[in-house]
Amino acid sequence: MSLIEDFLAHLEYERGCSINTLKGYAHDLRTLEKFLDERSVPRTERGEIDWRKVELSDLRAFLRWLGTKKGNKISSIHRRVCSVKAFFRFLKAERVIPDDPASELKYPKRPNSLPKFLTVDEVKLLLDTQKKNPTHQVILEVLYSTGCRVSELCGMNMNDVDLENRQIIIRSGKGGKDRIVLLSERAANALREYIEGYRARILENKKGKIDSDAQRAVFLSNRGKRISKRTVQHIVAKLSDELGVRHTTPHMLRHSMASHLTMKHLNLRVLQQLLGHASLDTTQIYANVTAEHVRDEFKDKLPIS
Repeated sequence: MSLIEDFLAHLEYERGCSINTLKGYAHDLRTLEKFLDERSVPRTERGEIDWRKVELSDLRAFLRWLGTKKGNKISSIHRRVCSVKAFFRFLKAERVIPDDPASELKYPKRPNSLPKFLTVDEVKLLLDTQKKNPTHQVILEVLYSTGCRVSELCGMNMNDVDLENRQIIIRSGKGGKDRIVLLSERAANALREYIEGYRARILENKKGKIDSDAQRAVFLSNRGKRISKRTVQHIVAKLSDELGVRHTTPHMLRHSMASHLTMKHLNLRVLQQLLGHASLDTTQIYANVTAEHVRDEFKDKLPIS
């Protein structure tokens, strides 16, 4: 195994990272490896990059290349810095390299952009218009009520759903941690109707053709497979466009849930747990959204201004 593969195995088995996280690290490090190869960084007898020969200047050149030649956004470059730093810390800990050149690598400064979210009226329009299509409605209801990521929605299994207590366990969310998300009363009712209606009919119609993964899955496609992220993204975007609501993504519904709860003064620590954020700093951005919302509401509203 190569050192990159050793590192990925370490993340999977010792750190418990999710499949999506592993794919991200693998892509970032393979991109770095290709870049270093083009810079003629020597290879070992085993045919992989000699990481002992990599210098800080190489890594800085890699970040510049990502921004200027590849057109990566600041957020993407920030993630790649995380991947590079983690990999070189691993190499240092394993005594593959004597010094860690990535320790001095700086993160790019992120612009203070606020997350995009829908108004309460826009979300209500989206949810209330889908009652004729229970599949579309339940996807929207669960995304908004729980604030889950689209990958987490697609990964939901039947044995993790507790309709009596209106909660769902998210298994191995971002960072490889389990957490509990909550369903509103209307979301729980929509999910119950979906499970007992559409999902049950799919299982009956596809009897003998359903694989074990689909049998566990909450959300199924018309073909009787676990629903894909792309399908959910398409459903949300198509419905919002048809209704004349701003072009919406599943992640915008997550932002909307978080922003609406913050405006109702939900404790940020509670919101952090619901969203599965590792750091409160990440959740804090919704407090900034609330402040921006207050300014917008105040603007031009004062009679003597």
